[in-house]
Amino acid sequence: MTISAVTGGTVITPGGPARADLLIDGGTIAAIGDEGGTIAADEDHGGPGGQRLDASGCYVLPGGVDPHCHLMPGVHPATAAAARGGTTTVLSFTGPAAGESDLDALLRNRGELERGGAVTDIGLHAAIYDPEHIGYDELVTVKRAGAAAIKIFLAYPELGIMCSTRRLYELMRAARGLGLLVQVHCENAPLIEALVEEGLRAETRSARAGGGADGEPVHPGARIFADTRPPEVEEEAVARTLAAASLAGADCYLVHLSSAGSVEQVRLARRRGQRGVFAEVCTHHLLLDDTRYAGADAERYLVCPPLRDRSDVEALWEGLADGTIDTVGSDHCQVKSATTGPLAEAGHCYTYGLAGAGPRLPLLLSAAAARGLPIERVARVAAENPARAFGHYPAKGALAPGSDADIVIFDPDGEAVLPGDGFGDGTGDSVYAGLATRGRIRAVLLRGQLIVSDGVLTDDRRPGRYLPAAGGAA
Repeated sequence: MTISAVTGGTVITPGGPARADLLIDGGTIAAIGDEGGTIAADEDHGGPGGQRLDASGCYVLPGGVDPHCHLMPGVHPATAAAARGGTTTVLSFTGPAAGESDLDALLRNRGELERGGAVTDIGLHAAIYDPEHIGYDELVTVKRAGAAAIKIFLAYPELGIMCSTRRLYELMRAARGLGLLVQVHCENAPLIEALVEEGLRAETRSARAGGGADGEPVHPGARIFADTRPPEVEEEAVARTLAAASLAGADCYLVHLSSAGSVEQVRLARRRGQRGVFAEVCTHHLLLDDTRYAGADAERYLVCPPLRDRSDVEALWEGLADGTIDTVGSDHCQVKSATTGPLAEAGHCYTYGLAGAGPRLPLLLSAAAARGLPIERVARVAAENPARAFGHYPAKGALAPGSDADIVIFDPDGEAVLPGDGFGDGTGDSVYAGLATRGRIRAVLLRGQLIVSDGVLTDDRRPGRYLPAAGGAA
């Protein structure tokens, strides 16, 4: 269904909330004007065809932009879930197959998206699994393929993808001249390796001695995964990344920050005058804490970096409120990863990674309202800032004349309970199943087309497009 106007709501514009009507023409926003006046003017001039959507009593928000997803193994179910949760643009990392180069993976994934199948629009980030063998020419091709960013890992030596600090600096220098944003997964891999070895030795000693003081193993079950990736290994890597970016004169984007110390590192860098630092947190680190690892179902909540102490959760919310945190992503994993290396060899064969592209925006809107965070701040971190950082603004992430008519109608007085299937993303049981949320998403539009009504996809069409970045790091 084509929508020509959204009337009677409070529109969250880049300049703030305004009671206004919104006109749509050709898939873009044609005008935003005083309530009633814009529609009257449209009627006087014939106006574009299409239905009108009454948003009385509701907020009219820009469609969500999720900056952090891993959904290429299941584009259709993942984007369908994202749409049902109010996200209209998803930015996904590429996933090189065995023996495939990072560049070939990007070009293959782009081709898959250009052939269709997505419900939302999708942009790509180029994951760099082989940092030693990607040069300037390859980075040029990454840029031309429409990616706004590359992702570097300071962890996972067991997978062969860990980047050295020197190579990180070199890639930042090269990317700077191309306008590519460098995203960094910040963990100190050698420290993790040492902690894993110590944890396994302690576990062996505990088993031989019949357990700890209470008879339990020192590292019971899946919790060893979280215990060997404490906040300190993240915080050290954040400081190292910020130093490399400063020396390279480059922007950097810190993915899924999870601890109070990491947030404080960002504040410190900015106080020292460092520019171009983007800080991201993810939904699960805002809503869940490490008490989830105390139960028999601890493996269900394994994610990297792990869930943290409640004090860290509070620090992340403080960072959202004071502007230290720029974006909120889901880190949606369509397929979980399996532990490898010494942990797996010792019998700790777990899977990790959480799905959440659909629940991200409803959970964020609800939790922010409970904490008194203004809804315009939510729109900024969930839509505007991700679009700005990765070169999709103002087409995405904004309700302004000329922007794509990607729109969410949100009723703040409604209520909802999150479904057990993550809005049908195909990943199985959701860790957010059964959570009650304040507010309800009534409708979702993609370029003026009604794609979700009261939580249900309106038809089986897949209108999403591949979204090359126009620029970056704004």
